[in-house]
Amino acid sequence: MKRTLPLTALFLSSSLMLTPSVLAEEAESGATQVTSTQTVKATEALTPIPAAVQKTMDRLFTLQPELKKLNITRSESWENDQLFVVQLSDRPEMEIGNSKEYAYAHLEFDKKTGELLSFSAHATAWASEKLPSRQLAQDTAERFLTQWFSVEDRQQFGKPTTYSGPDSADHNEDGTVIYWRARSVEFPLLLNGIPIENRNVRLNVDSFGHITNYSYTPVDLDTVKIPKPDTALSIEEIKKNITTTDSISLNYVEEQPEKYGQDSKNIKTKPVLRYDLNDFGYLHAQTGKKVDEKELAFVQSKPTKTKIILHPKGQALIARSEEEVKQLFTKLFDINGAAGTLRVDQSFNYPWEKESPYLNYRFDTKDGQVAYMTTDRKTGHVYSASLSTNGEQKKQAARITEEQAFAVARDFLETYADPSATNLELQQDIVEESEIPSWVDKSKLPEMTVHQNDEYEFSFTKLHQGIPVQDHNYYITIDKQTGKVVTFSLFTPSEKVELPDSRNIVTKEQALTTFIKHEPLKLKYTWPRYMDQQAPAPLLVYAWDHSNEFGYVDALTGEYIKEPIDQEDE
Repeated sequence: MKRTLPLTALFLSSSLMLTPSVLAEEAESGATQVTSTQTVKATEALTPIPAAVQKTMDRLFTLQPELKKLNITRSESWENDQLFVVQLSDRPEMEIGNSKEYAYAHLEFDKKTGELLSFSAHATAWASEKLPSRQLAQDTAERFLTQWFSVEDRQQFGKPTTYSGPDSADHNEDGTVIYWRARSVEFPLLLNGIPIENRNVRLNVDSFGHITNYSYTPVDLDTVKIPKPDTALSIEEIKKNITTTDSISLNYVEEQPEKYGQDSKNIKTKPVLRYDLNDFGYLHAQTGKKVDEKELAFVQSKPTKTKIILHPKGQALIARSEEEVKQLFTKLFDINGAAGTLRVDQSFNYPWEKESPYLNYRFDTKDGQVAYMTTDRKTGHVYSASLSTNGEQKKQAARITEEQAFAVARDFLETYADPSATNLELQQDIVEESEIPSWVDKSKLPEMTVHQNDEYEFSFTKLHQGIPVQDHNYYITIDKQTGKVVTFSLFTPSEKVELPDSRNIVTKEQALTTFIKHEPLKLKYTWPRYMDQQAPAPLLVYAWDHSNEFGYVDALTGEYIKEPIDQEDE
């Protein structure tokens, strides 16, 4: 008997939603008998619906009866005839910007088996600026999951995790805007009672308590050799293989917020010295050794760190008006700020969001170059700027060396870096050519063109008492043709801070023990992928579990501090 388990398709149309009152009316009237005689719009895009797909559609319409009131506007095969897509709508044409109330849906099926891979739907009638509560989202998603898979098959999924979003908006021709909000609920797929990473059923729920998006992908496990949990080393044995040097790091943060949220500018901050868990990847459950990047089909890279001594002048970059922005563009990028078009990009904010503390400018020159700048809305401090030149110039070979480019970047920092940034760490990744895993069928790989980077990139982090200051960073790119700065991002402190002394702090071993209590190592399966090919079988690994808590250890007190994220519970 063939055994299949559902996995996430990760094909989400986050802006799509359904109509609530229709569902309520259908349920109350008892109209649960669904037929296959749905109205079909005459169009060249229609392909006859396979019987297996139609059977699944009928079942879906029983649980989501609002869908059967829509007309089929498109039905066709996708992706080498493997998917079958059906689109539904209640209006003759899919006009964009029409203020008339409407609903439409997008359904995807496995063409051969008829299994539903995803559905998403959108309707004006369910527009709302209200975010559903976590309880409502979880209860609604749980109910649908149990109805779709049955009570018994529901057991193949673990406990759900709930996230805010997605949010979406429609801008009508008359200037009005319609908003939708939803929460995402993910149910991890379990194998031998252990979750498979990034394999889950995902559902979105709106404030009316209705499913607006659903996705999963089946996987055939008949020929897959699954590592058994009883082959794994114990947690105690794994702990012995975790070296504190590799798994934990000591960092300063100049502006550690009391909580993370939308109103970041008005949230109090303080300087801290903290231990952080490093993302060491995974440990083989059977050996305790680190899983090599090559096994995971990741891009291999070798990070290098070089200490730099600076004598920064701390010259401020400030632009409080459009005229000052033009002048700065001329100064920084040697372009004619008087000849071109400057505009302020009005970033779109949802009504429930705070006003952005930043202003974003775009300047188009007459010769086709485009410059960007981001400033503080209140003070005019420049956080970042960049210049995009024409493509033909970028195709030419480099005219300057990396050493010459670094000298330019260093001079730029000497001029504009904060006076406290006298000691920096240059961080660079030497990316190696990705090794193709042995299980990949190379004949099925698409042709790839290697993109030649036309800029030298330099990332710097401030050091204090030899310890990196996590949030005090600088980023600069130098054009390989001109040798000039074309992109920069500058740390701009809100006020001068005194960082804690790094003497008399808890040890890394003590901090690691604390981490293990709050973010324990747990078993999981991870299934490597390369391009669109999947490894023959998943790996059984140990990894840090951040599902319940995510935080740091205060290096001065040894206390675990949970990251204070404002998750907008209600």
